Amino acid sequence: MKISPSILDADFTQMGAELDSISTADRIHLDIMDGQYVPNISIGAGVLKQVEFPQEIEVHLMTLNPENFIDDFLSLGAKTITFHIEATGISRAVALLKLMKKKGIKAGITIDGYTDPDWLTDEILELADQILVMSVKSGFGGQSFMPAALLKVEDLRARGFKGEIEIDGGVTLENISEIADAGVDIAVVGSFLMKKAPAERAALIADLQKAQVRLT
Repeated sequence: MKISPSILDADFTQMGAELDSISTADRIHLDIMDGQYVPNISIGAGVLKQVEFPQEIEVHLMTLNPENFIDDFLSLGAKTITFHIEATGISRAVALLKLMKKKGIKAGITIDGYTDPDWLTDEILELADQILVMSVKSGFGGQSFMPAALLKVEDLRARGFKGEIEIDGGVTLENISEIADAGVDIAVVGSFLMKKAPAERAALIADLQKAQVRLT
């Protein structure tokens, strides 16, 4: 299982040092919020153009119109982009997944913390390369992990989804092994990691990586 730090809580005035402190992680997770789908607003692609990322970046669009953001983040070198089924509905989601695949990017879709996985139809499961299962309500950091998210992961695997499944929200050392055992491929770690001093982060990433007990 891969560890993907969210830099939502990073100090963007010290971005080089912040990224150096998490350079042993597997990916970098970018949370993009437009103030419409969720009330908060985050940094945009224009500012991030100046950043040299040491790892592969993945983008989580918490936006009302995700199609407006895809090309900007594709130009930044993002390998995976996910958007919310709640923002698009099923028919738009199918069209967006097809569009992203044509553009040569991993096409991902997100279900929020209180969304039933049945929103993801069989057609969506066939198209998606990644499913991001939120284990909190999207839009705010520092929330507690929702154990029901792991049941959603198990449900998606039981339905035959073979792509990547990612968990985001409330991930800590206390639940990382349980998350791995549920069949998760990527764990997003936000405030639990980024609220620590930069000098402490590499050791914490190592602890998260060692704590995984993914059963195969």
